[in-house]
Amino acid sequence: MKRSSNFLRIFVLSLFLISCKSTDVTKTSAGKITATGLRPIYITNSKKVELLLPEYADGAYDVFRILDGNFGNTSFSFLSYTQIDETGISLSLMNDFGADMGNVFYDGTKVVFDSAYFPKNLPGEYIICDIQNAFYDSAVLEENYKNAGLTFEETVIMWETGTPEEIRKIFDGSKLIEEISNHDDTITIKNYLRGYEYKLTKIEE
Repeated sequence: MKRSSNFLRIFVLSLFLISCKSTDVTKTSAGKITATGLRPIYITNSKKVELLLPEYADGAYDVFRILDGNFGNTSFSFLSYTQIDETGISLSLMNDFGADMGNVFYDGTKVVFDSAYFPKNLPGEYIICDIQNAFYDSAVLEENYKNAGLTFEETVIMWETGTPEEIRKIFDGSKLIEEISNHDDTITIKNYLRGYEYKLTKIEE
């Protein structure tokens, strides 16, 4: 299993998706759906979004997943433990031997990134953004990307087996930036702009 600094770029740039639901977006009393005082996330080289508030998580998650991916000639595999609910996001990465590879925490007011493996100048906001794009409410994501001049779409198709596949995409105009599918407890991310792909597969209990 190869690991290099390319992995850091992959994980930082990953996951931003797409949605298109007709449900109305309920804003906070201050009329905000995004957090303030945090670094913006550049989805393209010129267009950026802000992190959504934790209350827009689309359900609660407390799971282990295997993260497999590749970027050019580099491949990697990690164990990922993710906790998501209306209070925030907590992410831990471990290698095959159970060693701690990094921890990221977000509560709507701050992002804390603690890792001896990752560079200290790696913005944790990018990792949190990726998680939000995969697991947050699609209607809220759609509005956030619209405000940034980007398009976020979501479609659902039904397989012959009767299982649904959710597909999210981000566009800059007509250009597809990223595509994410969620089917049979496996999330597949393909970023066409940055040139990487990886899978997050839920570990059966």
